[in-house]
Amino acid sequence: MTSDHIAEFSAFYESSKDECLRAAAVSMANAEAPDDLVAEAFSRAWDQWPSVRVHPAPRAWVLRTALNLHRDEWRRRSRPLRLVTEQPTEADWLPLDPRIPEAVEQLSERQRQVLVYRVLLGLSTAETAAEIGIDASTVPVHLRRALSALRTSPLIQGVSR
Repeated sequence: MTSDHIAEFSAFYESSKDECLRAAAVSMANAEAPDDLVAEAFSRAWDQWPSVRVHPAPRAWVLRTALNLHRDEWRRRSRPLRLVTEQPTEADWLPLDPRIPEAVEQLSERQRQVLVYRVLLGLSTAETAAEIGIDASTVPVHLRRALSALRTSPLIQGVSR
């Protein structure tokens, strides 16, 4: 980097940091540390300054990067709860009745995925569709089929709710 690039980035940072932080804080209402995410976004902007400086909206680039980091952080935090790629162990289901995981294992993979994202993680239909990579209109269909299969499963007949 040339000294001109350093001075240009420094000026951009000083004139943009507060605005980007405010926008990130509003956009990430529940984020624990939007300032850390914005700082990381500025760090990435510095690493890519030759291309970011000619971006039509460098501040928007920083904000989008911070929002992407926030989304990635949320996904990483929720990943341990996912039961869709691995067979759940008995400890994953405690204190549930042992018949429930057996009944869930009988569902198709797609039904298990939708059940986990919609019911256990509480994601919206659109978020579930995006996570799984399916059309949002099919999420309710898979959920309805999964719940119907569980309701009628002989494995869980008589399990108290």
